[in-house]
Amino acid sequence: MRRSQIVSLLVAILIGFGSLAGVLAAGWAPVLGVQLQGGVEVLLRPTSPTDDEQMDRAIEIIRSRVDALGVAEPDITRQGEQVVIQLPGVKDKQRAVDLVGQTAELRFRPVLLNFSRFDEAEFRSAIDFADAYNGAIDPEGEDIADDPNVIEIEELPDFTLPEDDIADRAVVLPGRGEPVGYVLGPAELTGEAVSEAAATFNNEWVVNLDLTDEGAVGFDEIAARYFGQQVAIVLDGVVESAPVIRATEFEGTAVISGTFGESEARDLAVALRFGALPVEFEQDDVRTVSATLGEGTLRAGVIAGSVGLILVGLYMLAYYRLLGLVAVTSLAISGSVLWSLISWLGESRGLALTLAGTTGIIVSIGVQVDSNIVYYERIKEEVRRGRAVRSAADASFKGAFATIVWADMASLIGAGVLYQLTSGTVRGFALYLGLATLIDLAVSYFFMRPLVVLVARRLVNEEPRRLGVLPAADDDVPAAALTGGTA
Repeated sequence: MRRSQIVSLLVAILIGFGSLAGVLAAGWAPVLGVQLQGGVEVLLRPTSPTDDEQMDRAIEIIRSRVDALGVAEPDITRQGEQVVIQLPGVKDKQRAVDLVGQTAELRFRPVLLNFSRFDEAEFRSAIDFADAYNGAIDPEGEDIADDPNVIEIEELPDFTLPEDDIADRAVVLPGRGEPVGYVLGPAELTGEAVSEAAATFNNEWVVNLDLTDEGAVGFDEIAARYFGQQVAIVLDGVVESAPVIRATEFEGTAVISGTFGESEARDLAVALRFGALPVEFEQDDVRTVSATLGEGTLRAGVIAGSVGLILVGLYMLAYYRLLGLVAVTSLAISGSVLWSLISWLGESRGLALTLAGTTGIIVSIGVQVDSNIVYYERIKEEVRRGRAVRSAADASFKGAFATIVWADMASLIGAGVLYQLTSGTVRGFALYLGLATLIDLAVSYFFMRPLVVLVARRLVNEEPRRLGVLPAADDDVPAAALTGGTA
């Protein structure tokens, strides 16, 4: 047995079981999709034609909204003209569905009052101020959480509840990343007034605005009315910025300055440029999967995979004897690498293991076992023709591996076509089938081959029965085939 084969065998074992030990030590595990742990899947479709930039921004806004829900590892993707949102483990399903489907709205509102977000007395005074402005003072003793002007403020004590950002009323809104809250007057301009926005650096980070013709007129009216005062730029119920108006006319351009870092300025520019999207979505479908159903599905998948592995292992051991043991070990190496890869992708890329992906993995067991069978049958043919077992193991691999490559290429082509031309769960099936097939190619070359050669040289002792090779008819097999001599 060549030294390179020994090295290949040891490296394959190290990578397979070492990677598994690494992800287990790190506490990583596959991230389960909606079908396996329950949750909500929403399919959205724009009601009018949109370009790629608008769709990408819509997905970005939806992702920000989902993050605000505290959903672990959401999957938000564009598939053709659809946006597919999978929210595993989400608790308030209706809120999630309502939140992700709303069209983003950018509004310019005058600032009526600033207050500390973490001072309960100031917060209550702000609510009273907004109520007085709206002419709707709450009855004495009514819970402040029931006030329709209140928008949820992050990290504030639990006397607030999320409500709508009502355009024609005074509202109380948080500042993004600030300890300050704002009482804001009714919206006086929307993001449709902005034609372009860009973050630039000129001694400090600022955001340059270009306004539409109609927007320039409206913005100048606001500037004249609120000169020397703050006007808030609100996106999705959060104050992105509240600059002071320092001129009464802007002639279609404006500069927003403040204590911006680079990322903050760029984020604000993006919000201004795409805050009022011309993208209105309609729900193509909403699927709710209960946690109980998800757990049941996961359990069924684990049982099906385990039963399949056990039956395949028993068959291979019964039919191929020692080579069957190699096949079982090869499956263990492949499974370790695949588990580690899925866990790493889930941890670093948020890739979820779906029910369809689980099906792809189960199907891949057959693909991997086929690779072993192709090689073993070549060896058995060579032994029946009179070749010694140890030389048959070496000589058979080249032709067998060529067959394995072409067979796996067929699986990879099918997986690739499915992944490119389909959407939703079918893509999960294609992805995991493709990954498992690529792993099979590597394991076949770097692990299965040297281990078979080692078994043939050390354990078989030129006894073909140990490989499941039974004596054939005398007229078919030369006598030397049974004695190990030469024909």
